Amino acid sequence: MSEEALKIISDAMSEIGLNYQFMEWNSKPAYPYFTGEYQETEPMNEDGMQETTFILTGHSRGASSARLVLEEAKKKIKEYFPMVEGKTVITDSGSAVAIFYANSSPVPSVVGDLKKIQINLSIKEWSVN
Repeated sequence: MSEEALKIISDAMSEIGLNYQFMEWNSKPAYPYFTGEYQETEPMNEDGMQETTFILTGHSRGASSARLVLEEAKKKIKEYFPMVEGKTVITDSGSAVAIFYANSSPVPSVVGDLKKIQINLSIKEWSVN
């Protein structure tokens, strides 16, 4: 996964008003917040496309509204990265990055009122190098 794709996701989360850090949250929690990580898949073709699943994990606290807050954040992410047309960017290097909302699921938590959600994005990158 390219640094350019990571920056696109970071910029998008900022643009839609969601707290985000890559890999782990290193600040005082500001709920809701999201952390991101990725899993690359082996290329199946020789067309230069790299596919990646980007995993956003959302965290929220609050007895009754924590899950609702995460569902509202999911809606923002889903609207920013539509399932069908996605968000496509031509980077400064000339590569193309297309990001699509794939799916989501609630994540069980054994920590009091902490609620979590996992949101998966599908990323396709075509590099010119």
